[in-house]
Amino acid sequence: MRQSPAYQMGMGEVFFSLKTFAAAILALGIAFGFGFSKPYWALATVYIVSQPLSGAVTSKAFYRVLGTVLGAVAALALVPNLVDAPILLCLALSAWIGFCLFISLLDRTPRSYVFMLSGYTAAIIGFSSVNSPELVFDISVARVQEITLGIVCAALVSRLVFPRHVAPVLTKRINHWLGDAAAWARAVAEGRLTRQASQQWAHRLASDTLALVALTAYLPFDTPTFLQTRRQMNILEQHMTALIPLIAAVEDRLALLQRDGAERPEAVQVLLDKIVAWMHAGWKGAPETAARLREELDQFKQPHSQCAQVRDWMTWNLSHRLRDLVDVWEDCRELQQSITEGTDNIPSHLEVADRYAAGPVLHLNFGVAVVSGLAAFAGTMVACGLWITTGWVDGAAAAELTPVFCCIFASFDNPLPLLRTNILCLAAAMLIAAIYQFLVFPAVDGFPLLMLVLSPFLVTGGLFMASPIWGFPSFALCMNGCVMLNLEDTFNPNLTGFLNSNLAALLAGVIAMTVVTLFRTVNAEAGAGHLLRAVWADIANLAADPDLQDRMTFVRRMVDRLGLIVPRLAGLPPGSALHSMDALLDMRVGLNLADIQRVQPLLAGWEQESAQATLASVGNHFRERLKDARTQPPESLLHAVNGEILRLAARSPQSEGGNALLHALLGLRLCLFPKAPLSLKAGQSPAANTA
Repeated sequence: MRQSPAYQMGMGEVFFSLKTFAAAILALGIAFGFGFSKPYWALATVYIVSQPLSGAVTSKAFYRVLGTVLGAVAALALVPNLVDAPILLCLALSAWIGFCLFISLLDRTPRSYVFMLSGYTAAIIGFSSVNSPELVFDISVARVQEITLGIVCAALVSRLVFPRHVAPVLTKRINHWLGDAAAWARAVAEGRLTRQASQQWAHRLASDTLALVALTAYLPFDTPTFLQTRRQMNILEQHMTALIPLIAAVEDRLALLQRDGAERPEAVQVLLDKIVAWMHAGWKGAPETAARLREELDQFKQPHSQCAQVRDWMTWNLSHRLRDLVDVWEDCRELQQSITEGTDNIPSHLEVADRYAAGPVLHLNFGVAVVSGLAAFAGTMVACGLWITTGWVDGAAAAELTPVFCCIFASFDNPLPLLRTNILCLAAAMLIAAIYQFLVFPAVDGFPLLMLVLSPFLVTGGLFMASPIWGFPSFALCMNGCVMLNLEDTFNPNLTGFLNSNLAALLAGVIAMTVVTLFRTVNAEAGAGHLLRAVWADIANLAADPDLQDRMTFVRRMVDRLGLIVPRLAGLPPGSALHSMDALLDMRVGLNLADIQRVQPLLAGWEQESAQATLASVGNHFRERLKDARTQPPESLLHAVNGEILRLAARSPQSEGGNALLHALLGLRLCLFPKAPLSLKAGQSPAANTA
């Protein structure tokens, strides 16, 4: 399995750091030239919105402007009307912050930045203007100007100086993803995978799918030439998502063919080797290979009434899954070729096909959104209470920054480690800012020298902002440091003011960490458990409601949850019962249920009754599992599914709906009872072993 490389400093990181520093100095110089009241906000904004990819910078910049304007409007509406009632003003701003954070957590796209930012922007403007409410409009305008200046400088430099576009990065990620899928398929074909190793492949692909979806969201903010790439990527992501359960389904059927030491049929192995070799050739392979593989797969088709043994049944069912695998992989190859070559071609059969059509369906945690909103509300109120009761003038900074810290970490299961890191970064930034303020800046005369003395701190910090390990500490250090430097057009060192305002920032970090500890401490086991229960609830609903039969919508939601579960599984304690849970297997149960729901209109009367009875039994099992995660499928369900399989198999002539139902029941049985033997003769006990 491909391993994630360790972080290495390269020219890309050097260019990113130098570009970010250049944009920051440009914004600072313009802010000085126009006499902005707080030029350091323009400086800090550059480091807040800067990303290695130009499309990501534009996306964040666009949504940050919208959020800033919306927050400024909220402050303008609240402060003048409530300034004479401080408690009511604090309640109103805190409620606005909590509401905006709640809304932002119900949107896992870059658009969520608008809502989160509008919340704490209102706090920053509102609390900084309570002592001079007549200036709230001027403060709001200045805030929007400073933020917009930093955003424009960051976006322009990112696009004009060695721009790094999203599409080439996507192409590289696609190649890695499909390469991993082909490697997993080869390992399955060779029969050398343990169940745990196979789960790791599926988890890796699910996690990488989430990363691809996130990158695709930036394409509209890149350049117009990549708009077609977004359409291609949406279709490709649908097909890539379908590959995960398909490869797992093939593996299960091959395992059953090898049960009790049996060998795979030679013809099956030969065909598998051909399919895997074709997959490894990628889009450069011969285009006619897929047609030849389909012709060879057709040779395995036979009336299921002639299947007398488990091996015959599984070979018949395996050929069906392999045909799906060939179809989906061929579509992936064609789309990969179009994206790699930069053409706008989308094969006509994919333009109209709806089999794998579904947009990204992202898991949303309503409970976490509510609790996070309450935590932000409570944290802001605590900071306001300390500010008002102590009469500490600079305590306004704590009220301004507490909601910032509560909001930016709210999307994590357990924000405490990041909040602790943030406090350490605040302390380090305060130390660095003190050195600059009282030792370096007194000797600085003129903007060129200021730019020179800032470069060691900001360029070094920018080098590590692209690191997966050091990215957040470097970002926090640069962002907080830019604010704490308090750069204005007139240098006026004030030790008392410096200590008061920056100690208030540290207090804000402590308040945020304390409140989040009380409201939001969730360990990895609880987070994974929540996601698994969401999977089981969806399966139970799918079994009960024929309107929930959109197969690919279900798949995309399940793969999203699988990708979210992966990092949480890594944090589980060794003895956790969740280690034995297989979300991929549950997802495939849901797929088979969706297939049963889909074919119901094609079934005869008794077949419909059979399908509905199976759906009801499986739905009841998953509802029981919601109550107790350790619940196992009952033996009565095994007997019922076996009986329906035998009943359908004995039917002649065979209908399209009956065949589809039989495939779904066989898949369902393999997922729910992977170790139970399968009876194929009506006169035998349903649990008898005829393999």
